[in-house]
Amino acid sequence: STATVNGVDLAYVEQGQGEPVLFVHSGVGDYRAWDQQMNAFGAGYRAVALSCRGYWPNPKLRPGESITLDTFVDDLAQFVQALDAGPVHLVGHSSPGGFGGLRLASQHPELLRTLVLLEPPAFPLLGVSIPPRPAQVIKLLIRHPRAGIGFIKFGAKGIGPAVKAFERGDDAGALRVFMAANTSDAVVDGIPEATFQRFVDNAGPLKAQIKAGFPPFAASDARAIRVPTLLVSGAESPAHIKAVTDRLAKLMPDADRLTIAGAT
Repeated sequence: STATVNGVDLAYVEQGQGEPVLFVHSGVGDYRAWDQQMNAFGAGYRAVALSCRGYWPNPKLRPGESITLDTFVDDLAQFVQALDAGPVHLVGHSSPGGFGGLRLASQHPELLRTLVLLEPPAFPLLGVSIPPRPAQVIKLLIRHPRAGIGFIKFGAKGIGPAVKAFERGDDAGALRVFMAANTSDAVVDGIPEATFQRFVDNAGPLKAQIKAGFPPFAASDARAIRVPTLLVSGAESPAHIKAVTDRLAKLMPDADRLTIAGAT
């Protein structure tokens, strides 16, 4: 199915009936990322998985088209309204799904029943923008050494080389280093070729998000979110990502925590 939202057509799939559960993918994902969840949740809910703008099978972004996280958030708000099913349980991974879900909860809490956040990269909450400025990282190092070191590695091994590779037009190389910096070389090496190719095809909107940087998100924003939230992280995830979830768990008034053993 498709829904017309903010002047673009967004593809989605749905299964089952009942309270709506909306699944929103990560930086290189699309609605196919949730194939396993659709069957499980479609049994008792109206399970909906969306492909955000610029992601397969939607039209690709125009070269150089500028898009921010809040573009996705505006799309999400309109999409939930277009579903005409009242507020949704939103499950969001990374960005746009996770961080976008947080921003949606800040701006449109009436659209959400609950929020499940899978490792949202809300780095501004740690006082760090994307790309990080040296002074910000030094402050983070003093406050939270493990997160600071994680961030330095992420910048040096992830964002820096990824941006250079994207600029050279080597999307596959860029994704490899970016994903390895968020998981590990072994995890990236283990991704089946066909799946990795799907990620490469979705590189455009990830590039645009990195280029635009992230919107502000402060401790006061997290404290103001009243939507019941489950924060999910992998036990083996890098320190700079875990630090965001730790901070959210402290700040959000109605948040539970789930750590998945053995997962990145």
